[in-house]
Amino acid sequence: MKIIAGIGYDDRLPNQLPELFSGQLCGEQTLIAALEFRAGTLPPNENQATRTVAYLNALTAADNGNRFYSESLAVDPIASAESLLAWRDWAILHGWNHDSRSTNHGRMVDLAAAESGFSKNGTSLGERIYALLQRLTLLGSSVSCLELHHSRASWPPLYQHLFDQLESTGVSVTEAPTAIQPQAPASSDLGQLQRALVSENNGPVRFQEDGTVRLLSSASEGLAAQYAVHEANNETLIIAPSGQHSLATVIAQQGGNDSGLGDLSKFRAPNQLLLLMLQSAWRTPPADALLQFLSLPAGRFQRLRRSLARRFRDLPGFDREHWEAEINAFVNATLQDTPELDETALRRGIEEWLPICICPYDDKMRIELALSLTDRVASYWNACLSTSEREQAKPIYSAAYAAADSVCQALREWPETYISKTQLNRLISMVLSLGNSSLRNSREVSEFDVVSSPEVVPLRTAPTTHTLWINPQISRLVGMPPFSQAELRGIPLAPSPEQQTHLRQFALIRAYAPLLAAQEFVTLISTNSTPELLQLQISSLTDTKVWPSLEQTILTNQGLHAPAQPVKEFSLPQAQRWWTPDCAVPAPRNSESYSSLAALALRPHEYALKYAAQIREGAIESLAADARLKGNLAHHLVEAWIREHPWTGKPVDRMSISSWLDANLPVVKRKVALPLAQPGMQVEQLRFQQKMLDALDALLKALVAAGVTNLQPERRFEHIDTLSQLEGTMDIFCEFEDGRFAIIDMKWGGYKKYREELKAGRPLQLATYAHIAEGNHSGQLADAGYFILSRAELLCNDTLVFPTATAVEPDQPTSLQLTWQKFENTLRWRVEQLKNGHIEQTYGDAAPDGNSLPPGDALDLIALEEQAHKSSSQSYKASFKAVDTWRNLTGNIKEL
Repeated sequence: MKIIAGIGYDDRLPNQLPELFSGQLCGEQTLIAALEFRAGTLPPNENQATRTVAYLNALTAADNGNRFYSESLAVDPIASAESLLAWRDWAILHGWNHDSRSTNHGRMVDLAAAESGFSKNGTSLGERIYALLQRLTLLGSSVSCLELHHSRASWPPLYQHLFDQLESTGVSVTEAPTAIQPQAPASSDLGQLQRALVSENNGPVRFQEDGTVRLLSSASEGLAAQYAVHEANNETLIIAPSGQHSLATVIAQQGGNDSGLGDLSKFRAPNQLLLLMLQSAWRTPPADALLQFLSLPAGRFQRLRRSLARRFRDLPGFDREHWEAEINAFVNATLQDTPELDETALRRGIEEWLPICICPYDDKMRIELALSLTDRVASYWNACLSTSEREQAKPIYSAAYAAADSVCQALREWPETYISKTQLNRLISMVLSLGNSSLRNSREVSEFDVVSSPEVVPLRTAPTTHTLWINPQISRLVGMPPFSQAELRGIPLAPSPEQQTHLRQFALIRAYAPLLAAQEFVTLISTNSTPELLQLQISSLTDTKVWPSLEQTILTNQGLHAPAQPVKEFSLPQAQRWWTPDCAVPAPRNSESYSSLAALALRPHEYALKYAAQIREGAIESLAADARLKGNLAHHLVEAWIREHPWTGKPVDRMSISSWLDANLPVVKRKVALPLAQPGMQVEQLRFQQKMLDALDALLKALVAAGVTNLQPERRFEHIDTLSQLEGTMDIFCEFEDGRFAIIDMKWGGYKKYREELKAGRPLQLATYAHIAEGNHSGQLADAGYFILSRAELLCNDTLVFPTATAVEPDQPTSLQLTWQKFENTLRWRVEQLKNGHIEQTYGDAAPDGNSLPPGDALDLIALEEQAHKSSSQSYKASFKAVDTWRNLTGNIKEL
């Protein structure tokens, strides 16, 4: 059998290859695998993660505290082991420990001490070649000839030694260089460039600007791919070392056959499942990561996790009691649909796939726990791979399983009982390349010929009229570790500086092939600004310091064309005040709360969309430690305090409140406000705790001063009204000795807004709660007010009931009962509009009209909307400074 070997042949090959008959094309890696197979040797089945952990164990065993790597290993074990393993593999590939001339100098002494404890010996490329050298006599009958498409001198030194040994066993090793001669006419710019490359002319070439050589740059990889595919035909060769998913997308849009290209994105759902599950298991998991895990379209119980994600978005924390109702509803629905399921097994499966906060630490995790979670994910992907009938999905499942299984193997090798969060994240990052869910369909015959390496161009048998190269560059060489000259002297095959220069020169010459193969045009497009040897060479020969922008060249029509479709002029639709569906909008519902009633009265379009049309916000969004989150946390803290401290009516010492907050705030924070519990939020946490201390202290003093005899947090009432069944939960429900009661609604912020509500005589929420409570309570309403937590201030219309409150007298004499009557009249007016199929879009760009005017005994909605518009415009002006053109032009430099 004949083997044809070439540097770079492991990469994607051209569409049309020469007839090989009984031969086999191999690159550097596949050549060793092919020889191993014929010599009866199995290649090692070890991944980089397990090798790194095994080498970490070897380094740790050899570490006596005085090794050159001792301090680095103590600070970052995985990163240190990964780097030193790369050093070791490079050294072995160049003869260290396997060549009789090998000696240890400097740091190599410490690396040699770790060799005896390395359990994965024989797994590097260099070790595989040395093992193969011992079995070459077995190849005589199966390999007749090895044909090299690149000279021996351009191969790594150990490969050159392998070729010599193959010849000594009777295998013919021949060189058949695939050098390409210039294909373009000598009179063209391309022809001149090609001949300058072949003759190694260092001087600039004088072009006549005939358009046969195009040097372009672009800020968009997508635009470069779009232009390349638009220009391509069956005689065009596209070279793209990266970003092939952009090409695949454009080819699909053009309706071409499947090119077999794919995307190596690390952010596909299968790759994220393992990472997000492990992150969710920490004692204080990142809030965004937990929300992503619950929303992720991968893993078991996706429907349950999505419903929990909606709950989590409203209350971003983990409290098993709060989640239990959702889990129970899911279990009941599942058992009703599938009665034969075992409830115990179902609940156990749910618990396994909701490993939220099960790790008692934030900085380390027991290996048993990490291994259990990782094995769970690996088993899931293995099951998907075994049961899936979709061929398109199998590569994705296989890659995701390989990544999770690699982490499992590495964790089994971990030398300690615990693994830190940093080291666990490093392991996962290391195997993400294994888990890249590259959605690659089978490669079909296509007019688009795309390769990733310039070395494979000579294999193309079809004529190449146009070479289009995105990010032209030479093939990457294996970098030499930072060994000293003394250390390199002990590595027999280590290249000298002169040899390294020759290897780079060989790589540069190989990169000329696509340029020489073009018969009419060459287009080079660079999408990054990193200096590169081939680009520098081309720039020098063409005397082009800056490659023109592809975007600008297309827009100015400088001989380039790109697909463009004129956009028809059209006017944006005018803002509408009214929606008129052909049906009545059901309202009110069987039960309503204040929030839904407020939407019905003030923003009926939101009511119709949310409740009638059942359109809801998605669960995926960023979570921030904003006023809403702080308000929720403050509510839970006040409720927890009152429930733990039965009300006696006696003053409460401020120090006892402070001690209670010190002990309970961290716990409650993880249950309902994870974003505030994250690293880097310490200052914000301290500010919140101080404000919460002031708020609790002021609230309790206000209740004592008012003579409250009974206190109930989160008191829920229901009242059957002529409008609907009304429901409300009062933040704080106070009862007095004379049978009267008071309502306090807590708000984190909005001090100015709620002052204005009280002053204007329209505290709608207080009025609604008062109406609901009076319908359920035998006593009489004494007062109601807003307690602003961030300012520790209680706002009421007077101080008759709460002496410490801030009195905000209304502009006109009013009462909560009168406010409710106006609110109720407004609601009935809105209900009639919805029944007639008229939905008003308020607080938008369209101005109110005659139909927007409510009855005289209702709320003044027009005034409310005008005031809201004024407030929003004022807040904008207050938030943004005017642009100072002079400061911008001078780089924001102030005069001294």
